[in-house]
Amino acid sequence: MKKIAKVEWAISNVMALFLALMGLLVFSNVVLRYVFNSGLAWAEEFSRFLFVWVVFLGAIGALKGNQHLGFSSLVEALPEAMKKVCYVVSQSMMMLCLWVLFDGSLEMTLLTVDSYAPATGIPLACMYGIGVITSIGMFLIICCNLYRALFVKGAIDKLVHMKESE
Repeated sequence: MKKIAKVEWAISNVMALFLALMGLLVFSNVVLRYVFNSGLAWAEEFSRFLFVWVVFLGAIGALKGNQHLGFSSLVEALPEAMKKVCYVVSQSMMMLCLWVLFDGSLEMTLLTVDSYAPATGIPLACMYGIGVITSIGMFLIICCNLYRALFVKGAIDKLVHMKESE
């Protein structure tokens, strides 16, 4: 559990760093354009890379904390055995989607290893590689959640309850 906490802490801090850097780059580029009539050509592209990474890392963190939006009213009203069946089916469907994400991201990453972004010169594989990382991270979280749902008494009620829209 301590290793999981360290990974969560690292992901949160990387996201905070990327978000701060992205804000700084965008703000400085706006100031440079409006005050000095020039800007950093690479700042917009690098900010876009950082944004993609923040979104994908945030998806991992949201899944870990069961923070994704969902409709769980019907499932919460079911008996425990049916909750487990619905949960296993939904998680299996998510695993299928993660396989599609993994396969496509891996293919794009391998295809773009020798392609570089025009302004920054960063390999485009860095942009697509986060899909591989996200799919693996989310797959591991789902496996842990499925184990808890099937073998830990009372865990299904916590796993089924989703964050609802306000």
